[in-house]
Amino acid sequence: MKRIQVAVEDLRLGMYVAELDRPWLDSPFLFQGFLLERQEDLTTIRSLCRHVLVDEALSTVSDHTGSHSSTSGHERVVASSRPGVDSASPRTSRVVQLDPKRILSAVQTGHDTRQRTHGYLKTLFRDLRLGHTVDTEEARGFVSQMVDAITDYPDVAIWLTQMKNKDEYTSLHCLNVCVLTVAFCRHLGYSRTDLETIGIGALLHDIGKSKTPEHILNKPGRLSPEEWQIMQRHPEDGYRMMQEAGGDIPDVALQIIRGHHRRVNGAGYPEQFPLGELDVPVLTVAIADVYDAMTSERCYHQAMAADEVLRLMRKGAGQTFGRELMEDFIRCVGIFPVGSVVELGNGSLALVISPGRSERLLPQVLMLRDAHGHRLEQRKLVDLAVAVRNRPGQDWQIRRVVEPGQHGIGGEELTLADLPS
Repeated sequence: MKRIQVAVEDLRLGMYVAELDRPWLDSPFLFQGFLLERQEDLTTIRSLCRHVLVDEALSTVSDHTGSHSSTSGHERVVASSRPGVDSASPRTSRVVQLDPKRILSAVQTGHDTRQRTHGYLKTLFRDLRLGHTVDTEEARGFVSQMVDAITDYPDVAIWLTQMKNKDEYTSLHCLNVCVLTVAFCRHLGYSRTDLETIGIGALLHDIGKSKTPEHILNKPGRLSPEEWQIMQRHPEDGYRMMQEAGGDIPDVALQIIRGHHRRVNGAGYPEQFPLGELDVPVLTVAIADVYDAMTSERCYHQAMAADEVLRLMRKGAGQTFGRELMEDFIRCVGIFPVGSVVELGNGSLALVISPGRSERLLPQVLMLRDAHGHRLEQRKLVDLAVAVRNRPGQDWQIRRVVEPGQHGIGGEELTLADLPS
């Protein structure tokens, strides 16, 4: 990642503004980091700031230096210092081309991979409760398959995390956290080898819950102080279980299992986990863990809309995961997150299947309902940014994120059924 300081008078549309010269909360912009696409945003930045940092990799114009860069003598380049990141991997490579046959193939492959991995996790948790140990090589094999599916089509993999069942929460949660983490780390530029290593930790991050009594895991009400102490033991339990299991489990995976409930301000558990080891891979799993948990229905917790979850997580990121990493996650899943159902200005409903290709507020969607709420007999894929330009007579802007169940949308309609081919 390469960032260059640019004076605001030299900014142009198509540049990606990564940082301001003042706190983002002091600006009217909702998310940190965005592509300059509107003249009014350019005018606003020039009224607020003297200079900004521009991310070359995320910009759609290539000339950020020379006549268009700052010549004040204060220009500087900021490179990512995150360990294990392959800076040559572009963060913008994960764009879904609207090819129905390719998407359908990716959905079927991803669905099959999910089913196999979910079956493995259910069996694993059952066997662990009976006193068995984890076969590290077997886990590695399932993670490798997951990485293949996610690398080929990360947006589809994230989309399929919407397949949730509160009665199988623990196993599905481990699966979804693995998917979200691998997709996120791919977005950050991690190598294939690193994705598999981090993926093992993500898939097994809650393995210690196999030692937590089920009446505590599934309690519908608030846990008592004694029950909460038991619940808090699962990261350390999982860490020790994997140490005792032997096998060649990477240290990074062990630290993920042990540290995914710690936060950058020192909060969380277990207390004996050194904050110095709270590295980016651990924090990526922590973000995915919270995001999936808050968007899932539980016996004691009502699922929240994905966009609202992102707002809450972003608000507290300075004390939890770090603001920059949280902003990266938002860019990965989208302001209107992949898998969420949105209402368009024309009243129709659509499923977000990929973040915006060029405009962050105009993602790529699968149409579900017409303006009258009727289910479409033949659903179609639409790039909203293209639709806005080519069919200006209709209101293609997103009005809001909606709860699918309130509109009779659920199950296969959000994943496989009636996908155009």
